[in-house]
Amino acid sequence: MASRTRLAQAYYDLAVLLDAGVPILRSLDMVIQGRQGHLKQVFSRIRESLSKGSSLAEAMGKQRHVFPEMDRLLVEAAETAGSLNDSFKMLSQWHEFVCRITRRIRMGLMYPFFILHVAAFVLGFPSLVLGKINLLEYLRQAAGVLLFLYVPLGVVLLILSLQGRAYWLRLPLDYLVLWIPWLGKAIYHLSICRYAKAFSMLYRAGVPISECTERATVATGNVIVAQLFEGGIASVRAGGMACDGFSKRLPTEYRQLWQIGEESGELDRTVDKIAEVSAYRADQLFTTFAFWLPRIIYFIILGVMAMMIVQLWTEIYSGLGAF
Repeated sequence: MASRTRLAQAYYDLAVLLDAGVPILRSLDMVIQGRQGHLKQVFSRIRESLSKGSSLAEAMGKQRHVFPEMDRLLVEAAETAGSLNDSFKMLSQWHEFVCRITRRIRMGLMYPFFILHVAAFVLGFPSLVLGKINLLEYLRQAAGVLLFLYVPLGVVLLILSLQGRAYWLRLPLDYLVLWIPWLGKAIYHLSICRYAKAFSMLYRAGVPISECTERATVATGNVIVAQLFEGGIASVRAGGMACDGFSKRLPTEYRQLWQIGEESGELDRTVDKIAEVSAYRADQLFTTFAFWLPRIIYFIILGVMAMMIVQLWTEIYSGLGAF
């Protein structure tokens, strides 16, 4: 998240400098001076590539681990249209939006994550006190409980790291994540927002609509949601409107707004409205998820602890009754 925030700030600085008429190489020099660590090295390499005749998009393409595909697509289109300042401004706003949502979820999960670790050691404590297990068995039991947390988490992180290289891994993960209460819907609307944002930025940069529909599909970030827009590519190539090829499973208001934009010739404005509405819905759903998840975890932990107290009391009472 910190790296994304720093990238957003670098984009903003470039947008301001380019908007003021500072040449791209000089703008990069000034941005490099204000950076530290890895990001400074990355922009230094980009500056070096540009000085040797490469385009900005080509230079960013050599640093794929830093610049997402959506960023590279937009910069490539903006270079052709001569609107780099606007593209960097939009990218800065986009990364700030994603950072805000990520920060909200992490803050919501931090305390429950701590509570789960505490619960892992609380569960076996009555048995340790009653002498049913020794200290080593108690620690093994706590470690076993934590494995139920860390093993699934490790599997998800492994899949996330491999999904860019293995489509067959990404497809089931993207499908399953959409079924998570609140979070799935939030990711669904966020993916629509990414598509609309990418399309709008590419369209404003002067990219043909057929190419916009194709490139924006790549930028959704979710394979399942991307499939809902893929029909628009064939529809545009056949001479029709993009919205005619969109899946009927997309929200009706989004498809209607898109149709109005294509019919009125103000597609950039209506697509911006779709991005705005879907971003708002994603933000609300992420907020709801971050609000309820800790409370659900607390409720489960309290329920387990209540059962343990009852069990402990029953054992103590039974022991007293034996005398």
